[in-house]
Amino acid sequence: MPQLRPGPISYSRSITLTLTHDCPWHCRYCGFRSDGEGLLSEDSLNTLLLSARQQRAREALLISGEHPDQLPHIKKELHARGFTDFIDFASYVARRALDSGLLPHGNYGALNLEQLLRLRPTHVSMGLMLENIEDLPDIAPEKRSSGRLKTLTAAGQAKIAFTSGILIGLGESLESRFRSLDALARSHREYGQLQEILIQNFIPNHASSLPPDCPIPGLQDYFDLISYWREICPEVPIQIPPNLNPHWRELLPYVDDLGGISSHRDEVNPLNPWAPPQHYQDAAHAAARDLQERLPIYPSHHHSAWLDPALIPMTF
Repeated sequence: MPQLRPGPISYSRSITLTLTHDCPWHCRYCGFRSDGEGLLSEDSLNTLLLSARQQRAREALLISGEHPDQLPHIKKELHARGFTDFIDFASYVARRALDSGLLPHGNYGALNLEQLLRLRPTHVSMGLMLENIEDLPDIAPEKRSSGRLKTLTAAGQAKIAFTSGILIGLGESLESRFRSLDALARSHREYGQLQEILIQNFIPNHASSLPPDCPIPGLQDYFDLISYWREICPEVPIQIPPNLNPHWRELLPYVDDLGGISSHRDEVNPLNPWAPPQHYQDAAHAAARDLQERLPIYPSHHHSAWLDPALIPMTF
């Protein structure tokens, strides 16, 4: 059994701004991508920002398909709307979020150092899941672990507070899960960029085409992974998404964070909505813990080394 965690369990009151679902790739397990949707419109952005104020969100989670401006119709729309490339558009949406009192956390797929440095002035934190150190069959080139680890390194070099983690239940070997955690811990020991990791279970969706006999992770699997992470990287908190994990109540005494919780749908897992925060507060109390709201920049990285100076006054 993992050691009990003292103190409150945290969450972020968030809203998701999906810049586009369009993606050049067709990963077997993905239910997020689309074809021909185009970019988030100005009207939709205005509506979402208004909704964020109404639900008292603090975090704007900005997400997209992987490198969507590789698609001709996205590139055409970007130029028609006056943006040089997708990074330029993402920076614009992040600035709009900042102007509305939100703190942007971006997740745009594998990026290089130059791209991350361009995004840093408008994002308080960013993220990218490693998923697994062993590449599964039929995944996109952008999803290969070598590129994900390069992004993690670049985030450390750019001094961006970063979220990463592993995705389990895709048919991966048990041994690879621990090696994936080893890879994350090694990167953090070198750069210190990880402010949290996710241990996230795969949820099948309408677009999944994985083998039907993939074993579903059980409670002991999570206990083993949590215990292992505490041994190799105890200073980095663990997040479990409660709308996805069937064991989240049993895991409340052992994890640190429940991630972003929104009154809007989960854009990556739309069939798995969040409950209101009070629901999780009640569950936390039943586990002898309190639920505490946090910002998308963790206290461990809430200082000038990891934040653009212009963003620091907005994070209090």
